[in-house]
Amino acid sequence: MWARVKEVTKKDKQKWRVGNLLADERCSPAVLDFLRSTHAGRAAPPVEENWDSEDEVGEAEVAEVEEQAE
Repeated sequence: MWARVKEVTKKDKQKWRVGNLLADERCSPAVLDFLRSTHAGRAAPPVEENWDSEDEVGEAEVAEVEEQAE
C-alpha cells in the first residue's frame, strides 16, 4: 500500500497522517485494496454459546472474577 501511495503522491510514509491519507482521493485505491486483502474492519464471526450444565459458571465464581478485575 505504501509503495503505491508513494508512487502516486511522491510522499513517503512518514509524511502522512492517517486522516490525510484517507481523505486524499489519490490514495483511495491503495487503501481499499489493503482493506480488502486483510481482515481490518471486518466483523468477527458470532460466538456460539454453549449452555450445557457442565459449562455453567456459578454466581459465586462470577462475583469472584469481578472482584479480582476491580
